[in-house]
Amino acid sequence: RRAMADHPTRYERLADDMAQAIRDGLLQPGDRLPSVRECAQRHGVSPHTVVAAYDQLLAQGLLEARKQRGFFVREAP
Repeated sequence: RRAMADHPTRYERLADDMAQAIRDGLLQPGDRLPSVRECAQRHGVSPHTVVAAYDQLLAQGLLEARKQRGFFVREAP
């Protein structure tokens, strides 16, 4: 039996893809991410999966949430 780390969840894969896009400069500091609903539709996942991915990126310090405005790529420290 394989360890869970060998099988990332959908939200972990989505968060990893977004983190890589930030590292690669495809998403720049200050860029607004798609709404949860839009992102879910684009990636064929549930809104819950997107919320979990955005939460993970928030915890990693890569995103910031702006009240009533959405999620944005955070400036590098």
